[in-house]
Amino acid sequence: MNLGAIIEVAIGIVFMWITISLATIQIQEWITSTLNKRAKDMEASIHEMLANPNLRSQIYDHPVIRGLTAKKRRRPSSVPPWLYNFPIVRGFTQEKRKLPSYIPAQQFSLCLFDIAVTAGTESSLIQQGIFKIRDELERNENRLKDQAVIDALNILADTARSAAATEAGTSITNIGLNLLKKKATEFSQQYPDYKEVMDRALAEAKLLKNEIEKVSRKQKAADGDDAVFTQLKKGIAAFSVISPELNQTLSALLLNVEQYTAQGESNVAKARKNVEKWFDDSMDRTSGVFKRYSQAMALIIGLIIALVLNVDTINLTLYLWREPSVRQVLAANAENFQLPREQLAANPEQTMQEFRDQFVGLNLPIGWVIKESGPEAKAIYDTTCQLFPSTDQAFGIPIFASEYCIAPPRSNNQTNIALKIFGILITAMAARQGAPFWFDLLKRLVNVRSTGPNPAEKEASK
Repeated sequence: MNLGAIIEVAIGIVFMWITISLATIQIQEWITSTLNKRAKDMEASIHEMLANPNLRSQIYDHPVIRGLTAKKRRRPSSVPPWLYNFPIVRGFTQEKRKLPSYIPAQQFSLCLFDIAVTAGTESSLIQQGIFKIRDELERNENRLKDQAVIDALNILADTARSAAATEAGTSITNIGLNLLKKKATEFSQQYPDYKEVMDRALAEAKLLKNEIEKVSRKQKAADGDDAVFTQLKKGIAAFSVISPELNQTLSALLLNVEQYTAQGESNVAKARKNVEKWFDDSMDRTSGVFKRYSQAMALIIGLIIALVLNVDTINLTLYLWREPSVRQVLAANAENFQLPREQLAANPEQTMQEFRDQFVGLNLPIGWVIKESGPEAKAIYDTTCQLFPSTDQAFGIPIFASEYCIAPPRSNNQTNIALKIFGILITAMAARQGAPFWFDLLKRLVNVRSTGPNPAEKEASK
């Protein structure tokens, strides 16, 4: 058995799988970006952690988190695309802030502690009521119609945040709160249809404030607690009224934190580390869910690509075994090819463009053979009844087309159909693994064929 030929065939197959994987990654990234899948998964995970949609809105509306997002203009459906390009028309469109795809653990803990410190204030409770009204409007089908109300609620929420910080941090507790209530009254006068829900939000905030004050009277500061840590514990106690599940979680994370505080480390710093660890663990679980989703999507996309382009691994293997010149060219190209991993993540289109050059001029059995219909139908074969490549290409790979021959094509019985389906499924499963996986395997096969690493790799490793 010719071991060298077997390795060359394996190199050619893996090289083709890298091509399909790159195309899969490119399409998958476009779909994921369009659906904003990562950001939505993280939002759902944070919602589960906080166990309160209003607290989730407070996190995402915090200035620290808002700095991680980008604004995206939203064109009303009534505006034609060609008219939307004029600056005057674009000025009337609304800007919607996209959810961030990634939040560092330090920023999350900072925002959560900032919200916890002010959690017991009436201003913070009013802000949560404002977010409740806003979120319901944003879920409405007539969102663009209510955009002016949503913008006014966002401004009112910013006023509530400032009032909460004043109410929790200084002895002058009524100035910010009174200003907030004045602004809320002005909002109700400007938008009478929302006066009832705003009055209800103010009344609920007052009732929750009274419940929190009852809890706060039972909260006692431990010996050695600094002022900030004491205020933080009071805020966490206030969560028992707003979100009992979050209160239980944070109380467990801060339990006996003083005993584990290192010398020179504050209790707040240790508490933040515990919260950051909790956040990282939750995000790891979310990443695992997203990875399984990505693998399933890659399998479907790979299957579609393999069907459309007729990338049959079994047929390709047999072809490379019969054509030593083609597999030797592929093996030679594989020795010098490097997969830029950073570029693959940042710009898969450019990586695909560079990789397609490796297949120019090769007669690979990719693409469907077109047959004429009717009694005089002839298969598209050359004079030797072999597939003939044309100048047309798909992903840089020649698509086979057309010379007629007298000899009939091979029979297409159920066995051939089963092998075709199996070969395409193998291609789809290979696309699911991803280009980096196959590139690492390719390098190992090249080293086996060359009986050692190439000089460029040895020089780079020094």
